[in-house]
Amino acid sequence: MKSRINFAGVTIAALCLAGQASAADVRSLAGSTTLSGVVTDAIVQGGLSDRLTYQGGGSGAAETALVNKQQALAPMSRGLKPEALASVQSSGFSVIDHVIALDGVAVLAHSSNKLSQVSLVDLQKIFSCSVTRWEDLSGSGLNGSIAVYVRDEASGTTDAFKALAGIKAFGSCVKVVSESDDIANATNTNDLAIGYAGLSSKRENNLMLAVSRDGQSPILPTVANIRAKTYPLSRELHIFVADGGFKPSSDEQALLEKLLDRSFLDPIVQDHGFVTVD
Repeated sequence: MKSRINFAGVTIAALCLAGQASAADVRSLAGSTTLSGVVTDAIVQGGLSDRLTYQGGGSGAAETALVNKQQALAPMSRGLKPEALASVQSSGFSVIDHVIALDGVAVLAHSSNKLSQVSLVDLQKIFSCSVTRWEDLSGSGLNGSIAVYVRDEASGTTDAFKALAGIKAFGSCVKVVSESDDIANATNTNDLAIGYAGLSSKRENNLMLAVSRDGQSPILPTVANIRAKTYPLSRELHIFVADGGFKPSSDEQALLEKLLDRSFLDPIVQDHGFVTVD
């Protein structure tokens, strides 16, 4: 009886160690939270989930991991920053940029809001907190303090939004959240809220505002407008790939091949509410 118990115990311990080893063999990739669903689905549908997993963390996390040679693929919802490119070059490798999808940074409010459009100047005032009450924005039909929601500075969506809207810095009135879904949920439930997120984050009670450049007509983030880049907050979604002195591992290369296969990836891109590349 004693030998049986010992045998069983050894077997269980061995199985536990095997499970730990198997889990340790799964590579975790940092990257844009906007692209989380797309990359995760590509991993799963591509049969790579026993080798790779996607942790997200923001475009900044992917950029840092790429610069530090911790991963050779960087899924990002913005371009590489100049200082990151300089670090890459000084480290003896180069980077190839693959645009895998298009997106619009949507300006979201609650469906009870009577606004149908907002200008880039209005966005600058709202997110810098120089305008803090809805009654100071003509046409909102609301009274009360504007609840302004933003992503943190590690977010590629934040970088894209600030650059495209011409916002140098957020004001002290903003509420910082970690995920685009948090913004979508806030603007879905709070009639005084406004924020920004990728198109895929829109909820049932979200109002998606048309955006206008100075003196121009307001444009909605439709597929046609994003593809034509007439929507002012249109952006590209990227996979940056190390090349030269630092290259993808076999697992990363297998994922890259899936991400660059349009017949494989385009249905995933569309399922997540993004726009396919022409």
